[in-house]
Amino acid sequence: MIPVTKRERVEKVYAMGKADRIPFVPAIYEQKGALIGKSPSEIARNPEYLYNGLLKELATYDADMLVIGIDVYNVEAEALGCKVVYFEDSNDCPGIVSPIVDGPAALSKLGIPDSASAGRMPMYLEVADRLYREIGHSIILRGAVTGPYSMAAELIGAEKFVLLTVEDPSFARQVIEFCARVTVEFGKAFLRRGVEPIIFDSRATPTLASPRVVKSLVLPVYRDYVLPELKAAGGRFLPLIIGGNTTSIIDDLIATGATQFLSDRPANLAKWCEKALAARVPVRANVDALLVNRGPVSEIRRQAVEILKEHHDHPGFLLGCGILCHDGNPDHVNAIRFVLDELAAGTLDFDKELALAEERR
Repeated sequence: MIPVTKRERVEKVYAMGKADRIPFVPAIYEQKGALIGKSPSEIARNPEYLYNGLLKELATYDADMLVIGIDVYNVEAEALGCKVVYFEDSNDCPGIVSPIVDGPAALSKLGIPDSASAGRMPMYLEVADRLYREIGHSIILRGAVTGPYSMAAELIGAEKFVLLTVEDPSFARQVIEFCARVTVEFGKAFLRRGVEPIIFDSRATPTLASPRVVKSLVLPVYRDYVLPELKAAGGRFLPLIIGGNTTSIIDDLIATGATQFLSDRPANLAKWCEKALAARVPVRANVDALLVNRGPVSEIRRQAVEILKEHHDHPGFLLGCGILCHDGNPDHVNAIRFVLDELAAGTLDFDKELALAEERR
């Protein structure tokens, strides 16, 4: 039998078919640096480090997709003029120093960044191009782009932007629409290199943006502009990643037209699977990020088994975990992969495994 490539496996699942195994898609960002002995600030600014970190991620976790991204929410904001603080003597993640938009006049001065020269955009595209030429035939590579709501929050300041959506929704919409153009242009730059964009917009989670705001400000810009533009540019697999408990906005997220979604640990996975199946779109489940970072392995394994017992037969199902810290333990992530390996091999007994886990507690 001819071995199935990771690309073929994921494409089968994205088509709502049954693949040889459930794809494993852990959230590895700044931890790429730790895998090669570099800090987040080092790997986020050096293309060779980023390239080597991605290959080390693939070797360490045998992931079914790779995301070309480290400090995801900083890149476009930095290219637009925000100052990013880097840490030369610690493993803290880089961060935006201060917002740059305080009103319409400031917004009007901003232009769409040229991805060939603005900030660190060229670095990420360089690595994307190199990796696609080397391994893109066998694995789907993803270029991390910031969604318009989260980008707007970076430009204005998170708390101020939340207030703005209530006090001046017209200007909030104007900022989001501008940011959507940045999202699309950076996404298109990845697509020109054979790399599919993955859109991160977790500030649009219901604990930070009300369902009303999602429906009135977030949904329209994705449905009417971002997703159609990226699809017209050749995007086939376009995940919209919003963490937290998104149960209350499932219908609105599906209506965006994105082609894959995340059911983060706080969300109702059963409801997500029900709605995603009806819409014929794939969904990724997460083992809890806090658990994956803290351990122990036995509890990580137990949670993965619980998820798979209920949803392993769901078409379009992927399994991953929340973001692993820079100093996270690779064994914790691989505990999830080992469960998937056993499921694929037919050696995983859900009831026995959970009974043993209960005895150990």
